[in-house]
Amino acid sequence: MIPGRKNELGYLNTAYGSDKNSLLIVYGQKGVGKTTLLMDFAKGKDCVYYLAAQASEREHRYLFCSMPQFKDAFSTDYPEWTELMDAFLGMGTEKKVLIIDEFENIVRSDPQFMDAILHLLGNDQRQVMIIFSSSAVGFVENRLVGRIGRAALSITGFLKIRPLKYEDISAVFSDYNIEDRIAVLAILGGIPGLWKYFDPQIPLKQNIIENILTPGKPLFNYGCCLVTDLVREGAVYSTILAGIARGYDKLGELYEHTLFSRAKLSVYLKNLMELELIEKTFSIDTRGRDMQRKGIYKICFPFALFWFKYIYPNISTLYMTEPSQFYEKYIGNDLFNYSKDTFSSLCRSYMDELAKRDVFDFEIERSGVFDGKRGYMDYLGFDELDMKCAAAFSCYDKPYMPYEDYEKAVKSLADAKAGADIIYLFARDGFDEKIKLKASMEQGRLRLLTMNDWLGER
Repeated sequence: MIPGRKNELGYLNTAYGSDKNSLLIVYGQKGVGKTTLLMDFAKGKDCVYYLAAQASEREHRYLFCSMPQFKDAFSTDYPEWTELMDAFLGMGTEKKVLIIDEFENIVRSDPQFMDAILHLLGNDQRQVMIIFSSSAVGFVENRLVGRIGRAALSITGFLKIRPLKYEDISAVFSDYNIEDRIAVLAILGGIPGLWKYFDPQIPLKQNIIENILTPGKPLFNYGCCLVTDLVREGAVYSTILAGIARGYDKLGELYEHTLFSRAKLSVYLKNLMELELIEKTFSIDTRGRDMQRKGIYKICFPFALFWFKYIYPNISTLYMTEPSQFYEKYIGNDLFNYSKDTFSSLCRSYMDELAKRDVFDFEIERSGVFDGKRGYMDYLGFDELDMKCAAAFSCYDKPYMPYEDYEKAVKSLADAKAGADIIYLFARDGFDEKIKLKASMEQGRLRLLTMNDWLGER
């Protein structure tokens, strides 16, 4: 089993243990581990698995009845879906499990398919569990109900498979140091389907050079097709993603960079958000809202950010250069800077953990980042009742946090008009002596953590 999927497997097994027929929707980004999870779940069960490729409705019926389980079951190569479901129901003696992977490819092409599924769910002969799996996150979250109509009432649960976490990276890349694990997370994200192309037994630098920067290798090909595999107008979407990767992160800036109309940009940005390639971020609401940057677009799919930051704009050079030379010129000296947003995200997760464990002497009711015009706070958490606040600021692009960075954090707090009752500072390896002296004078209000203090045991 993929590390980190114990809860998801438990959810599926609990649903299987029910004495009622069920229809579950399991979905998540491509490569996040849905199929591996479902194969683990299916072990020892009376299960039929069908991967629905893009095909006509007639072709789907042909492919389904051609599976070994249905050999010689039909007199025609194109039985109706109700006939297929009846044949499925009549096989074996245990509770039946039917998994339709990438089910949207059938739903979109065949309105009769859901009628057959309802027919199967309504049978009183044998218990059935149906799992629809999909990588089309936007379709499931925004269009599924409208597409299947009344059949949506028969859905008994949704399970979104989310990217894995730093702890899971640590389990797979156990020989890597903390910085390299963070870099793997920043480059490949929590997508185990991408992890498999990195060898944990060789250094990170070598993995990047051999498996991403070498034309023809799977991760290089994946990057080249990342957008075109998802959308038709690849040129437009690639231009927008490249712009965001360069730092044009507001609608007006993207308009000036691309000269696409604002209306067109808004539609494409919405589509990219549905594909979970980008996100629109907002600062937490504070009394300093006039000092906030508003409506910021960020690439939230790590490999897309890595590709469009380093490779897409320099791909001509890559073809004319040795991958190792390309790495030294464009990537090697910038990895800590590139990974700082991932480090910031880990800091926020740690602050959330502290809040859940009631480490603070007040209750955090809402939290978020403060993206100010003059600086950035990685975390602000508020107790509205007692008017208290916990704050966090991180430094990752430098090994030791300089006092100037601490002063920036203080200015950002002032811009947010948030008087922090406790401040956590997170650094890679250590802190300026003036910061240490300041912390000793603050009597616990200012707390200093290196990454080894809170990530070393994970």
